[in-house]
Amino acid sequence: MNKQLLKITILSILVITLIISGCAQLSSEKPYKESRFLMDTLIEITAYGPQGQSAVKDAFSEFERMYDLANQYDPNSQVSKVNQAAGSNKVVVDDDILDMVEESCQLADKLDGAFDVTIGPLVDLWGIGKKGEYVPADSEIANVLPLVNYKLIELDKVNKTLYLPQKGMQLDLGGIAKGYAVDKAIAKLQAAGIKSALINAGGTVRVVGSRPDGKPWRIGVQDPRKADGVSAKLELAGWDAMETSGDYQRFMMKDDVRYAHIFDPRTGKQPRDMAAVTMIMNNASQGDVFSTALFVLGVERSMELLKQFPGVEAIFITLDGKVITTPGLAGKVE
Repeated sequence: MNKQLLKITILSILVITLIISGCAQLSSEKPYKESRFLMDTLIEITAYGPQGQSAVKDAFSEFERMYDLANQYDPNSQVSKVNQAAGSNKVVVDDDILDMVEESCQLADKLDGAFDVTIGPLVDLWGIGKKGEYVPADSEIANVLPLVNYKLIELDKVNKTLYLPQKGMQLDLGGIAKGYAVDKAIAKLQAAGIKSALINAGGTVRVVGSRPDGKPWRIGVQDPRKADGVSAKLELAGWDAMETSGDYQRFMMKDDVRYAHIFDPRTGKQPRDMAAVTMIMNNASQGDVFSTALFVLGVERSMELLKQFPGVEAIFITLDGKVITTPGLAGKVE
């Protein structure tokens, strides 16, 4: 088992232990649990009820479908086809791709452009996890930054096409596809009549209903510097989704400096204020976008922007280990 998979596994065990512990003993319903490595992370689905097994299988089919559509490293995926046609022609894509791109761009407008689905050229340039200790020069970053601009995307919902007008532009839906797949998988569970379930997709958590014993799901937020540590705990009462972005999930070290996989699309470099941001809300795909953008923006600006989004809450963990929460979580975080 490689170090990245081990780290993801530990995180998943941490979350599941906090959530499932004690539930099975208090419920007559037996859970069906299944884990698979998909979308570059370990995904665990637990469902209670007589239709649990078949519902979980259907839920996993959504992750597989989204991965096939949005994997930019598969030359046959729809996202790759869009990237290959950049500066050349429009590409017909699935409604799910259109929805993810549209939602990303709409939220980016409200979040200071701190999230950008055209960040692909920067991701490739840095190659975190693929190029060893490589750190690009400022001149190299400056050369690709003009290709990172979500406002240039041409999206046609009538004809179902996407077009990137400059050669070298690249879509990268890694910041929304996993959360979007979680939402689709939850819909499959609910359609099967599941009343109590949990999906943990490498830090993206969404639940159906309450625990089998009737109590709210209780979630732990990982300590970004201790793989088996918890920085905060809370109950998902009034929310059903929780998403974390952090500098510990994928990174490399050089000269004692941590270079994470999260970039500020406006500068082409890593933010230096946060260790992790956890969103608590009712939409996993939007949670993906929010957690990334707020990680980039830092606590002060994030707090100001979140005033526009009632019911959306956040837990910030700074580089010095300080835990800061939005006002709506006052008295609810341990």
